[in-house]
Amino acid sequence: MTAPAAAEGVRSALRDTVRDDAAARARALLVARLAIALYLVELLLNLLRPHVLPDEPTLSIFQKAAGSEGSIGRLLATPQAVFWTLLAGIAAGAALQAFVLVTRPDERRARALTWAVIGVLLLPFGLIPLVVVGSYPGQALACVPGTAFVLWLLHHAQRLARIPLAMLLVAFGWGALIVFGLGRAYSNLAFGTINGFVLKGHKSDLAGQIHTQYRVIDGMLVHLALVNALLVAAGVVLLLALFRHRVTDAVTGLVLGAAIGLGYNLVESVLFIRLYGLFSAFNGATGGFEYWIRQSIGLLGGQVAFGAVLGAGIGLAAQARDRGRRLRIGLAALVAAFSGAVATETLAAWLSHLAHDHVSVGGPLDTLIISPFFWLLPQAPFFLVAVLLLVHGTRVRAAAARAAVSAETTTSPAITPQEAPFLVDPALRFWTLVGTWRLHGWSGMRTLRRLQTAQLDLAAWRWRHPDPTGEEGNALRAKVMRLKAGPVPPPMPPAPAPPAPRPGEAAS
Repeated sequence: MTAPAAAEGVRSALRDTVRDDAAARARALLVARLAIALYLVELLLNLLRPHVLPDEPTLSIFQKAAGSEGSIGRLLATPQAVFWTLLAGIAAGAALQAFVLVTRPDERRARALTWAVIGVLLLPFGLIPLVVVGSYPGQALACVPGTAFVLWLLHHAQRLARIPLAMLLVAFGWGALIVFGLGRAYSNLAFGTINGFVLKGHKSDLAGQIHTQYRVIDGMLVHLALVNALLVAAGVVLLLALFRHRVTDAVTGLVLGAAIGLGYNLVESVLFIRLYGLFSAFNGATGGFEYWIRQSIGLLGGQVAFGAVLGAGIGLAAQARDRGRRLRIGLAALVAAFSGAVATETLAAWLSHLAHDHVSVGGPLDTLIISPFFWLLPQAPFFLVAVLLLVHGTRVRAAAARAAVSAETTTSPAITPQEAPFLVDPALRFWTLVGTWRLHGWSGMRTLRRLQTAQLDLAAWRWRHPDPTGEEGNALRAKVMRLKAGPVPPPMPPAPAPPAPRPGEAAS
């Protein structure tokens, strides 16, 4: 395949997957503008904060503590080169938007400039997690297997209307790059701001300083949980608006929210594994313990569970017809994700402190059971809610699949009555693919899988459009018929026949 043909294939795949209409671009641009507006507010508040130390820099992120040149400084500070890159991206985005307003370019050029604006506004924040991951590749590689397994689970947890793989991967990237990068940029500024306002006018004795620092940390936890929940919600809304998919429901939102949380969890795990490895001599925790609770026993908890609940709520809100009901469902999901993140950091620490009065810190019992139990306990209700939402949504989809496939068999030959039982039963469909692979190899299995995927897309469309007529429905039927008429797929095996009667026995 030549390079131009490959490039055209990529462009065609993008056109089939990503919406590029004016409404979708406007929503994406609105999300980018709101994110930058919040960052500028954080920047302004940091500039206006009270200065409590002599020779304190204008921005608190430029403050250099003792030993900040080492690993801790790289983990907890925003590199100055990254900060100036962020400001340069904001300035470039503002200049491009002014250029569009002045020149009024044609549709094609306006489209390219809009995506350029979104890129220069948001992508520089991705440098922050890239610095973390790039500084400690060993810890990052150790987190890859578990993360890849959960991504595989999320991709295969959907039935009937599976979102495109590209959509799932972009959701993961949004969590790893944008949610972590923006959240870190906000919080680094907010730490100095909260510290300045809280410390102003307080006593300088040791007990007062310790109490004040606890208040600063509490404020930081609330701030980080809030901005993370807002960024996850923005990512789910943006992906639903930009990517073409068949069904918007609780399962779609749950998978997207969990994937965003998984991306964030990957970078956060690298950060905490390294950080606690450095502080192990002081607090007893180790990098291995952080890996155990974040990438092993608790991999499906934390940000993954909170993102799943938040995404499912947004998916349910999108189904509501009443605007007020949509707002209430969305706010409830946002509050749930925010509350879960705060409770995990505060309630888990309090419970662990109570238990450590009776159990030795750092022993095998504490490391393997007690501390992970108290860390996971506040997350358990949210994980349970996510599982129940997934089970309920899957059952709704299964019933819809049976009705849609049955209706389509009477409309066109795209789905025949003989094929219908295999399409509505995931287990039967899986073993059909296995049998096809054994008889006809990988090529035959891929051909059958493409056909079944196209038929399920048609069924998902029919679920949302009971009227069989429609341009999109006809296009989907044409795609199925082309796949049937192309390289002939292996026929689906017939349903197993009853066993033949033995000699001397009467047939039933």
